[in-house]
Amino acid sequence: MNLANIRKIGILGAGTMGSGVAEIFAESGYDVIFYNRSEAGMQRGLGRIRSNQGTLIRNDILTQAEAEAAQERIHPTHDLTDLAPADVISESIAENLEMKVALFRKLDQICSEKAILTTNTSGLNITQIAAAVSQPERFAGLHYVNPPHIIPLVEIIKGEETSDATCECLIDLAKEMKKEPVLVQKDVPGFVSVRLQFAVMREALHLVEEGIASPADIDAVMKHGLGLRWALLGPLEIADLGGLDVFHTISNYLFKSLSNATDSPKVLKDSVAAGKLGAKSGSGFYDYSPGKAQQIIADRDEKLLEMLRLKSRGTLA
Repeated sequence: MNLANIRKIGILGAGTMGSGVAEIFAESGYDVIFYNRSEAGMQRGLGRIRSNQGTLIRNDILTQAEAEAAQERIHPTHDLTDLAPADVISESIAENLEMKVALFRKLDQICSEKAILTTNTSGLNITQIAAAVSQPERFAGLHYVNPPHIIPLVEIIKGEETSDATCECLIDLAKEMKKEPVLVQKDVPGFVSVRLQFAVMREALHLVEEGIASPADIDAVMKHGLGLRWALLGPLEIADLGGLDVFHTISNYLFKSLSNATDSPKVLKDSVAAGKLGAKSGSGFYDYSPGKAQQIIADRDEKLLEMLRLKSRGTLA
C-alpha cells in the first residue's frame, strides 16, 4: 500500500477520538466508512463532528461548504462487513486488549490483505494486538492526541513485525492530513507522548499528596510557565540551551527527591474510590457545575487554534 492507492478509510468507534479522526480524514478529502456498534453512540459522534466543525468555521479554518462536503464523505454503519473496501483502518474503541484483539481477528477476515490496519490505543502493546492478524507487518499504532481534529501530533508506532513500508506510508498519510508525524521505533507502553504526560502527572500527584502545592497552583505552573515554553521547545532543546552541564548537576541532586511511585498514588486511589472521577462525575480536583466542562473544552479548543495560528505565522517561533 502507498499513499496514492489510499481512497477509503475505515474508522471504528464514534467516541471523542474516533469521531475526531473520522473528521480529519473526511476534511482531507477521503471517503470514511464510520463504524459504531450502537445508533445512539453514532449520533453522538456525528454531533461531535458538527460541533468541532463549528469551532473551525468560527476561526476561519473551514468554510461551511467544506464542512458539509466533509460530512457527505462520512458513511455511518453498524455492520463490520461494510469496512471491506477500506484501504486503511483506524480503530478507536475502548482501551481493552481483549476487545481489540477480537475485533482485529474479525477485520483480518473482512478487509483486503493489502489494507493497513492501525490502532489508536494510548499505550497497549501493538505487537500483541498485531498477533490477531495474518500479516502483522501491515499493522501499526496510529496514535492521535485529544482533541485530534486540532492537535497536530500523530505517533506512528512500530510493532515487532511492522514493516518499514507500512510506517513510511502512514507518515506520508499523516503529512497529507497536515499532521506532524513522529515515528516510535520500539513498542513500549505509552509510546512517547503518554509516557511524558504521565511522568509529569506522577510528580504533580506527588506534590499534591505531600501538600507542597495545591492542584490549582500546580496547574498554574504548567499553564503559565512550563506549558508555554514546551509549546515552542522540547525538553531536550531546553537542556541544550540551558547547558547540559547545568542539567547534569541538577539531575544529580534533584532526581533522588522526585517521585518514583510504581503504581497509582493514594490521592488518586482515594478520589476514584469516592466516585470523584473529574468532569464526568461533577467533581475531581475541581468542581464541575452543569455545563462547566463543556465550556472549558470549548475555550480550550479556541485557544489551541489561536496558538496554532500564531505558530504557523512564526509569531511564536
